[in-house]
Amino acid sequence: GRLSQSWTPAFDHHGTAVIKVKFSSKDCRPCPCRAQCTKSMKRQPRRTVTVLPQPQYQALQAARARQMTEAFRQAYARRAGIEGTISQGIRAFELRRTRYMGLLKTHFQHLVTAAAINVVRVSEWLAEVPLARTRHSAFAQLWSTPAAA
Repeated sequence: GRLSQSWTPAFDHHGTAVIKVKFSSKDCRPCPCRAQCTKSMKRQPRRTVTVLPQPQYQALQAARARQMTEAFRQAYARRAGIEGTISQGIRAFELRRTRYMGLLKTHFQHLVTAAAINVVRVSEWLAEVPLARTRHSAFAQLWSTPAAA
């Protein structure tokens, strides 16, 4: 319920242009919620909020809205399939290393590796091995778990 003291253009640790909004330490000192608002260990802690400039913020909101569309989900599903293939090639077939020197031999190894991935996938499909489930980070698992009552 207090007014900010300053709005200052700055750069975050990634080099992105941001705006730092600072509040008075006199307003923050007596506040009973200060520990929830700021983690500053300074003698005179105060709330600082970092926001994107309006054009970047609007672009971010538009991108997030686009991610909720069915067209985006279908396009991303294709990408997930491609990334799954790359992951399988790296993990199961050591795709990051070449055993040979020279462009022709390396190209031949890539062709044989691609054929091997296809053979493995067809044999698993014929054996009706279920597809692996997508892994989720610990944070994503917490987010999807219903809260304990």
